[in-house]
Amino acid sequence: MVEDVLEQVVDDWLRRQGYFTRTNVRFGPRVGDAGYVPRDHNQQSDLDVVAIRPAIPAGPNRVLAISCKAMQAGFSPNRWLAAAEADKVYNGKNARKHLRELWDPVWMTSLRSAVRELTGADEFTYVLAVTRLGTGGSADTTVWKEHPVVGANLRGLPARVLTFGEMWEDLVNDVTQRIEPSHVGRLAQLLKAIEKDKPAR
Repeated sequence: MVEDVLEQVVDDWLRRQGYFTRTNVRFGPRVGDAGYVPRDHNQQSDLDVVAIRPAIPAGPNRVLAISCKAMQAGFSPNRWLAAAEADKVYNGKNARKHLRELWDPVWMTSLRSAVRELTGADEFTYVLAVTRLGTGGSADTTVWKEHPVVGANLRGLPARVLTFGEMWEDLVNDVTQRIEPSHVGRLAQLLKAIEKDKPAR
Protein backbone atom coordinates (compact mmCIF):
# COMPACT_ATOMS: atom_id res chain seq x y z
CA MET A 1 0.00 0.00 0.00
CA VAL A 2 1.33 3.43 -0.99
CA GLU A 3 0.74 5.98 1.75
CA ASP A 4 3.11 8.82 0.85
CA VAL A 5 1.72 11.27 -1.73
CA LEU A 6 5.05 11.60 -3.54
CA GLU A 7 5.27 7.82 -3.80
CA GLN A 8 1.75 7.74 -5.27
CA VAL A 9 2.71 10.29 -7.90
CA VAL A 10 5.89 8.37 -8.76
CA ASP A 11 3.91 5.13 -9.02
CA ASP A 12 1.25 6.66 -11.28
CA TRP A 13 3.81 8.46 -13.45
CA LEU A 14 5.75 5.24 -14.02
CA ARG A 15 2.67 3.16 -14.83
CA ARG A 16 1.71 5.65 -17.54
CA GLN A 17 5.07 5.00 -19.16
CA GLY A 18 4.56 1.26 -19.31
CA TYR A 19 6.30 0.24 -16.09
CA PHE A 20 4.97 -2.38 -13.70
CA THR A 21 5.64 -1.33 -10.14
CA ARG A 22 6.06 -2.72 -6.63
CA THR A 23 6.07 -0.36 -3.68
CA ASN A 24 7.73 -0.59 -0.27
CA VAL A 25 10.21 -3.32 -1.18
CA ARG A 26 11.99 -4.37 2.00
CA PHE A 27 15.73 -4.87 2.07
CA GLY A 28 18.51 -4.89 4.63
CA PRO A 29 21.81 -6.55 5.52
CA ARG A 30 21.81 -10.02 7.02
CA VAL A 31 23.96 -11.44 9.78
CA GLY A 32 26.87 -13.10 8.05
CA ASP A 33 27.02 -10.67 5.14
CA ALA A 34 30.56 -9.48 4.40
CA GLY A 35 31.23 -6.33 6.41
CA TYR A 36 28.15 -6.79 8.65
CA VAL A 37 28.36 -4.73 11.86
CA PRO A 38 25.34 -5.02 14.19
CA ARG A 39 25.38 -1.35 15.15
CA ASP A 40 25.14 -0.24 11.51
CA HIS A 41 23.30 -3.08 9.84
CA ASN A 42 20.77 -4.64 12.22
CA GLN A 43 17.78 -2.81 10.70
CA GLN A 44 15.58 -3.09 7.65
CA SER A 45 14.82 -0.38 5.13
CA ASP A 46 12.68 -0.25 2.01
CA LEU A 47 12.87 0.88 -1.57
CA ASP A 48 9.85 3.08 -2.08
CA VAL A 49 9.24 1.89 -5.65
CA VAL A 50 10.81 -0.75 -7.88
CA ALA A 51 9.68 -0.58 -11.49
CA ILE A 52 10.22 -2.80 -14.54
CA ARG A 53 9.26 -2.10 -18.15
CA PRO A 54 9.17 -5.46 -19.94
CA ALA A 55 8.59 -3.96 -23.38
CA ILE A 56 12.08 -2.47 -23.67
CA PRO A 57 15.38 -4.37 -24.07
CA ALA A 58 17.42 -5.40 -21.04
CA GLY A 59 19.54 -2.58 -19.69
CA PRO A 60 19.55 0.02 -16.92
CA ASN A 61 16.41 1.81 -18.16
CA ARG A 62 14.34 -1.37 -18.00
CA VAL A 63 14.46 -1.50 -14.19
CA LEU A 64 14.33 1.47 -11.81
CA ALA A 65 14.99 1.47 -8.06
CA ILE A 66 13.44 4.61 -6.58
CA SER A 67 13.99 6.29 -3.23
CA CYS A 68 11.47 9.06 -2.48
CA LYS A 69 12.31 12.08 -0.33
CA ALA A 70 9.23 14.23 0.23
CA MET A 71 10.83 16.95 2.36
CA GLN A 72 9.24 20.31 1.56
CA ALA A 73 12.56 22.05 2.23
CA GLY A 74 14.06 20.15 -0.68
CA PHE A 75 16.51 17.30 -1.20
CA SER A 76 19.28 17.18 -3.79
CA PRO A 77 22.32 15.06 -4.66
CA ASN A 78 24.86 17.82 -4.06
CA ARG A 79 23.46 19.09 -0.76
CA TRP A 80 22.99 15.56 0.59
CA LEU A 81 26.52 14.57 -0.43
CA ALA A 82 28.08 17.62 1.25
CA ALA A 83 26.30 16.77 4.50
CA ALA A 84 27.09 13.04 4.26
CA GLU A 85 30.76 13.70 3.61
CA ALA A 86 30.93 15.92 6.72
CA ASP A 87 28.83 13.39 8.70
CA LYS A 88 26.29 16.12 9.46
CA VAL A 89 22.53 16.34 9.90
CA TYR A 90 20.54 16.95 6.72
CA ASN A 91 16.77 17.39 6.73
CA GLY A 92 16.39 16.28 10.32
CA LYS A 93 18.74 13.30 10.60
CA ASN A 94 22.27 12.17 9.90
CA ALA A 95 22.74 12.51 6.15
CA ARG A 96 24.33 9.09 5.77
CA LYS A 97 21.14 7.46 7.09
CA HIS A 98 18.93 9.11 4.45
CA LEU A 99 20.52 7.12 1.62
CA ARG A 100 22.40 4.35 3.44
CA GLU A 101 22.82 2.32 0.28
CA LEU A 102 24.86 5.07 -1.38
CA TRP A 103 27.20 5.51 1.58
CA ASP A 104 27.58 1.96 2.87
CA PRO A 105 28.56 -0.95 0.58
CA VAL A 106 26.82 -3.49 2.82
CA TRP A 107 23.51 -1.70 2.36
CA MET A 108 24.08 -1.35 -1.39
CA THR A 109 24.77 -5.07 -1.70
CA SER A 110 21.47 -5.76 0.04
CA LEU A 111 19.62 -3.33 -2.24
CA ARG A 112 21.09 -4.96 -5.34
CA SER A 113 20.02 -8.37 -4.05
CA ALA A 114 16.46 -7.14 -3.45
CA VAL A 115 16.21 -5.72 -6.97
CA ARG A 116 17.64 -8.91 -8.45
CA GLU A 117 15.24 -11.14 -6.51
CA LEU A 118 12.26 -9.09 -7.66
CA THR A 119 13.18 -8.38 -11.29
CA GLY A 120 15.97 -10.80 -12.22
CA ALA A 121 18.10 -7.80 -13.24
CA ASP A 122 21.58 -6.78 -12.17
CA GLU A 123 21.42 -3.63 -14.29
CA PHE A 124 19.11 -0.87 -13.16
CA THR A 125 18.93 2.87 -12.66
CA TYR A 126 19.00 4.33 -9.16
CA VAL A 127 16.43 7.13 -8.96
CA LEU A 128 16.01 9.81 -6.31
CA ALA A 129 12.48 11.25 -6.42
CA VAL A 130 12.07 14.54 -4.55
CA THR A 131 9.43 17.16 -3.85
CA ARG A 132 11.88 19.86 -4.89
CA LEU A 133 15.61 20.40 -5.03
CA GLY A 134 15.66 23.31 -2.58
CA THR A 135 17.97 26.29 -2.33
CA GLY A 136 21.31 25.55 -3.95
CA GLY A 137 20.13 22.13 -5.04
CA SER A 138 21.11 20.56 -8.35
CA ALA A 139 19.67 17.51 -10.10
CA ASP A 140 23.09 16.62 -11.51
CA THR A 141 24.20 13.23 -10.16
CA THR A 142 27.72 13.56 -11.57
CA VAL A 143 28.87 14.53 -8.06
CA TRP A 144 27.79 11.06 -6.90
CA LYS A 145 29.62 9.21 -9.66
CA GLU A 146 32.82 11.18 -9.07
CA HIS A 147 32.79 10.75 -5.29
CA PRO A 148 35.11 7.96 -4.05
CA VAL A 149 32.56 6.44 -1.66
CA VAL A 150 29.27 6.94 -3.50
CA GLY A 151 30.78 6.24 -6.90
CA ALA A 152 32.30 2.99 -5.65
CA ASN A 153 28.94 1.88 -4.26
CA LEU A 154 27.07 2.71 -7.46
CA ARG A 155 29.72 0.74 -9.41
CA GLY A 156 28.60 2.05 -12.79
CA LEU A 157 24.87 2.14 -12.08
CA PRO A 158 23.23 5.17 -13.70
CA ALA A 159 21.58 7.59 -11.28
CA ARG A 160 19.03 10.30 -11.91
CA VAL A 161 16.69 12.68 -10.09
CA LEU A 162 12.95 13.11 -10.60
CA THR A 163 11.15 16.12 -9.17
CA PHE A 164 7.49 16.28 -8.25
CA GLY A 165 7.14 19.29 -10.57
CA GLU A 166 8.23 17.48 -13.71
CA MET A 167 6.16 14.40 -12.95
CA TRP A 168 3.06 16.44 -12.12
CA GLU A 169 3.39 18.46 -15.33
CA ASP A 170 3.50 15.23 -17.32
CA LEU A 171 0.44 13.89 -15.50
CA VAL A 172 -1.63 17.03 -16.02
CA ASN A 173 -0.71 17.13 -19.70
CA ASP A 174 -1.56 13.44 -20.10
CA VAL A 175 -5.01 13.33 -18.53
CA THR A 176 -8.13 13.85 -20.64
CA GLN A 177 -11.83 13.69 -19.79
CA ARG A 178 -11.83 9.90 -19.78
CA ILE A 179 -12.25 8.24 -16.39
CA GLU A 180 -8.93 7.99 -14.59
CA PRO A 181 -8.17 4.72 -12.76
CA SER A 182 -6.10 6.28 -9.96
CA HIS A 183 -6.66 8.91 -7.27
CA VAL A 184 -3.63 10.81 -8.54
CA GLY A 185 -4.96 10.84 -12.09
CA ARG A 186 -8.38 11.98 -10.92
CA LEU A 187 -6.85 14.81 -8.90
CA ALA A 188 -4.86 15.91 -11.95
CA GLN A 189 -8.11 15.92 -13.94
CA LEU A 190 -9.87 18.10 -11.40
CA LEU A 191 -7.04 20.60 -11.14
CA LYS A 192 -6.81 20.75 -14.93
CA ALA A 193 -10.55 21.34 -15.16
CA ILE A 194 -10.60 24.31 -12.77
CA GLU A 195 -7.80 25.98 -14.72
CA LYS A 196 -10.42 26.73 -17.38
CA ASP A 197 -12.42 28.82 -14.91
CA LYS A 198 -9.56 31.02 -13.76
CA PRO A 199 -9.89 34.60 -14.98
CA ALA A 200 -7.23 35.79 -17.38
CA ARG A 201 -4.66 38.15 -15.86
